[in-house]
Amino acid sequence: MPLERQPPPISDGLADGIGLTPMVKLAHPSKVQLLGKLELENPTGSIKDRVAKRLLEEYGDKQTLIVPSSGNLGLAIASLAAKKRQQQKRVLVIVPERTTSDRIQMLKALGAEIIRSPNEARPDAPESPYTLAAKLAEQLPHAVVLDEVKYNKNCYEDLAEEILQQTKMEFDFLFVGVETGSTITGLAKVIKTKAPHVKIMGVEPTNSVLAGTDSGHPHFLDWKIEDLGNNFVPPSLEAGVVDTWFKVSDKDAFSAARRLIRREGILCGPSSGAVVAAATQHANSIPESSTTHEYRSVVILNDSAKNYTSTLLNDEWLLENNLADDIIAQELEFLSTDRYRAASVEDLQLPAAVTIPPTAPVSYALDVMLEREFSQLPVIRTDNKKLVGYVSLTSLQEQLEHQTIQAKTTVEQCMYTFKKKGAPTSKYQIITPDTSLADLAKFFDKNSFAVITDDNRKWCLGVATKYDLISFLHRRQFM
Repeated sequence: MPLERQPPPISDGLADGIGLTPMVKLAHPSKVQLLGKLELENPTGSIKDRVAKRLLEEYGDKQTLIVPSSGNLGLAIASLAAKKRQQQKRVLVIVPERTTSDRIQMLKALGAEIIRSPNEARPDAPESPYTLAAKLAEQLPHAVVLDEVKYNKNCYEDLAEEILQQTKMEFDFLFVGVETGSTITGLAKVIKTKAPHVKIMGVEPTNSVLAGTDSGHPHFLDWKIEDLGNNFVPPSLEAGVVDTWFKVSDKDAFSAARRLIRREGILCGPSSGAVVAAATQHANSIPESSTTHEYRSVVILNDSAKNYTSTLLNDEWLLENNLADDIIAQELEFLSTDRYRAASVEDLQLPAAVTIPPTAPVSYALDVMLEREFSQLPVIRTDNKKLVGYVSLTSLQEQLEHQTIQAKTTVEQCMYTFKKKGAPTSKYQIITPDTSLADLAKFFDKNSFAVITDDNRKWCLGVATKYDLISFLHRRQFM
């Protein structure tokens, strides 16, 4: 059956897949149509792939690549340079302390070496990424600093042309998150030439100084949005190309990103949330007009949420750091706590536990589970009724199939115990009738079932699964 669209041809590497990213319509205020340019669809998940490709084309022959970066450029360079690792190519990435552990782990997996610098370090300070990079370049042989701030060539001409073609030049505003200034400057130069009516809107965190309106001691200020904002104005930013600046708080950025994920299915990062928050704020400020013209805003969605599993995608972290606005906080609290309305495991009204002794044969355990449609069975000692482990239907069937056990094998020889091998004590989370359903739901985030016991884990009272929890919510209409 022929495809409606042809897949891209086989390529020599990741670099061939950079660019030509989709543009999609977003839910928007009635006055302005929002169009999201999904730069997170680039091979490594960010707009910085475009820069990394150009930098490696020019400096990729160097043995040591030193990258002062907030994270995305380092990831892009480490990924695109990975195929040359057999040539002993070394990648050192200098990142601020705010960089998430997710990105650090990805950089390490790519073989990059990590150096941390203080978030508030000024560019001329000894501990700044730029100073450290320059020192390392002097000390290490065949080294080069890949610094977007000092790279004078426009890496965003193709992106600008894509936007112009996708919109047929029929848009009014372009919203761009600003960090080094290279992206907004490069885009503005091309777009202003071909579509001079388009207004260029720069977006930065509240405490950033790029707009040039801050006073005092901005280098002591900080924010949590990564890949956005700066504590100095880089030479790569031509401020004159920006028509209007928008400052966005951490809370608004993270909340907008979570809304895009939940309501649009777009897995974008906090910097993308900041840009959408600014575009929404701008749309709401446009006065009612008697004309029929529908304004259109293009928003650059800079990177992927995959870099922020421990922060943006972590509900508890969002609430603890007060980064969820009232609407998002209410949604999160409802899903995690409020919909259970202080109910406990006892309210599930579970049937009495069906158990088997350690001496029971595997054939008997299988018969019980198949007859009652159980996936697990608790194993209870007959002498003191103590819970010692459990057996799994799938595990027993697989072991029988591979002939590692027989039907007459006793359960104690193939059951799962709650004590990890080599561990001095058992790490077992107690689930009792008094355990709140909110805590039980968190338990099911990592476990497929729960054995309900007394506080001393002496008696097995029942077995609960996520199905029991869903059924309870449905009965109470808490869904």
